[in-house]
Amino acid sequence: MPRRYRLGQRADQMSRTRAGIVRAAVDLIRSGGLRAASVPAIARAADVAPATVRNHFPDQTGLLDEVGELILQDLAVPDASIFDGLESSSERVSVLAHALVAFYARGQEWWFIFTGDAAMSPAFERTVAAYEARFDRLVVDACGPLGDDPVVVAMVASVIGPPLHYALVGRGLQPDEIVTTSLAMLVPWLETRERGVSTG
Repeated sequence: MPRRYRLGQRADQMSRTRAGIVRAAVDLIRSGGLRAASVPAIARAADVAPATVRNHFPDQTGLLDEVGELILQDLAVPDASIFDGLESSSERVSVLAHALVAFYARGQEWWFIFTGDAAMSPAFERTVAAYEARFDRLVVDACGPLGDDPVVVAMVASVIGPPLHYALVGRGLQPDEIVTTSLAMLVPWLETRERGVSTG
């Protein structure tokens, strides 16, 4: 029994050390970009030996996958629970648009880090793919009864997606203006599509 307890303590310590390494890498990338997150720099920031970093993460891909997942956790990507109790596509899309604007505000710093460093997207290719898959699933879920209509899905993704959002931010619009204007265009069109489905 004491041996099992010691093994449990060791596993907990290793888990804490790994989490500390990942958090240190996140903080370094946030402040200095991908180049700042060298093994020696991560080791200093996490207060461990460089060999400890390499033991936990023998290659950069594994470390960056966990860094990316931690970033997404910190930013609290919306999930399908935001649609609970909502039936119509227009209601669901409206809720998603508001949730995404809040998410984009939380993630604006990271958006500029990613778009400002050409090395970021290739390095975080799997994280970007995971985020895009979550976003696509959310859009389909938001479309509700119209989720099998590729035109609706494409329109919703384009109007409330990150590229248009950040383009409008760059033009000086505030987040509340962006969501209000986007929904003013999108919701009447969705309601027309919904009526077409219900009478079809």
